[in-house]
Amino acid sequence: MARMLARTMAPNLILFNGMITTFVDALPECTAIACQDGRVLAIGDDADIRALAGPNTQLIDLAGRRVIPGFNDAHNHLLQVGIKFSRLEVEACTSIAQMVEMVRERANSTAPGEWIIGEGWNESLFAEGRLPNRHDLDAATTRHPVMLQRFFNMDVVNSLALELGGVTDDMPDPLGGKIEREADGRTPSGILRAAAKLFCRQLMPTPTEAQCVTAIELAGKAYQKVGITSVLEPGLYPYELRAYLRARRLGKLPVRVNLMPSWHGFREEENQAELEDRAANLGVFSGLGDEWLSLGALKMAVDGGTTSHTAWMFQPFVGEEKVHDYNRLDPEDLREFFARGHELGWDIGIHAIGDRAHHESALAYADILEAAAAAGSDIRSPGDHRHNLIHAYFATEESLQKMAKHGIAAVIQPTFIYYEGDDLFRDVGAELAQRYKPMRTYLDRGIRVAATSDIPSTVHYNPFIGLYSLVTRKTWKGTIIGAQEAVTRSEALYAYTVAGAWLTREEQFKGPLAPGFLADIAVLDRDYFAVADEQIKDIVVDLTIIGGEVVYSR
Repeated sequence: MARMLARTMAPNLILFNGMITTFVDALPECTAIACQDGRVLAIGDDADIRALAGPNTQLIDLAGRRVIPGFNDAHNHLLQVGIKFSRLEVEACTSIAQMVEMVRERANSTAPGEWIIGEGWNESLFAEGRLPNRHDLDAATTRHPVMLQRFFNMDVVNSLALELGGVTDDMPDPLGGKIEREADGRTPSGILRAAAKLFCRQLMPTPTEAQCVTAIELAGKAYQKVGITSVLEPGLYPYELRAYLRARRLGKLPVRVNLMPSWHGFREEENQAELEDRAANLGVFSGLGDEWLSLGALKMAVDGGTTSHTAWMFQPFVGEEKVHDYNRLDPEDLREFFARGHELGWDIGIHAIGDRAHHESALAYADILEAAAAAGSDIRSPGDHRHNLIHAYFATEESLQKMAKHGIAAVIQPTFIYYEGDDLFRDVGAELAQRYKPMRTYLDRGIRVAATSDIPSTVHYNPFIGLYSLVTRKTWKGTIIGAQEAVTRSEALYAYTVAGAWLTREEQFKGPLAPGFLADIAVLDRDYFAVADEQIKDIVVDLTIIGGEVVYSR
């Protein structure tokens, strides 16, 4: 059998007797792989690869197991996940009562007056069939301010937290946000949507650098257990960027990370001058760094989300009479911001969920790319950008055409299909729900797709949940959403492992298990390509290898 060899030195690690998916055109599957100095040295059959072994080579018999490239979760809030580990993890709660009991237990061991914070609840899982409110949380404690953050763009707080945040009956809704009211139309219910979250969230202390480093290490080690070897961390503020550099220097960075500085569309207190300075005066742009820690695109955001009813839509959400303005920046500024970032040499990724947010963002990208080409002012070669639409829920025909023509990628989160897909019918209606996260359409149009988790804006980071949903288009309840958008197992796996390297300008050395590429590998407990569809989500990682070193063994 053919063997592909990068250089001639004894490898430090050889895996053999397996089924290895390489995503190398010349040899898409083999039985053995050799690693040396953090890279793949050779791939081929057992006899050829084992013949390369030296006296110090570690040999691992795969016993027929499936091997894949390590997962590259190219939209993953790793640091926030690590912080979440120290808070109440309520994502698995299937009732409001269960969530309230967790608050009550935490209150018993927390000094009065200290905040109790939880993250990850999802009302679609609740047996009560409704949103939680301040009265629910007041039943757990009135001596502590409580904030339980939904998986995305909505918080529920208790009465004490509302008082501390200055949220009163007479307070108007903030621009881009909503204070939900009780039946009287005046009294805050405890639900704060979009920008209204800041009334209470601004009371939270900023984590220290040491706490951030600990969070990075904790989350990274958890990711190793599910085969994640790289992440793209979006929307970071300067203190968080610094924490990542500190973690790297202290040897506490368990996975490879590409960093996306936050830009327009996030903290309301950041003014345009500060954001301009962040992009223009660092003296660097996308691409700086090394194999472990690098600087990526600028992160922008235009709207909110569907299940929180804060996305920018062409038509109102079901049951609403108008399209509300929850946008996180003025859409009139999109072209100005895109043009400035592009001119400075940055790649740009923008959070765009609603169908109108997707449409307007894609057209704005196309306009600035066409203008730069016409003016001959681009500092890069033609087409050399990594601009992308993040989330990319509902594409219009015109936005698809613009994305395909100008090489604009889609960064999607199939975990959302699984965990919140059933609520789409409630929120946007059946017709639009069937067009949700149209991966088959994107691929058929020649549009690059990277599949990611966006944890903690979803319930779990497990990539196999995402793979299951891309292949079956099923929710956790078994509902099929947009069956016509299903993809093959190979296409789904490529999107979760190889595709993300293009976003971070690493496609020349990261992704496929090719000679000379990073030796980032996951060994599975069963064959992803052979198990029944329903078993995909249950696959477990036996070994995770980063840079040719075993970092996790089950």
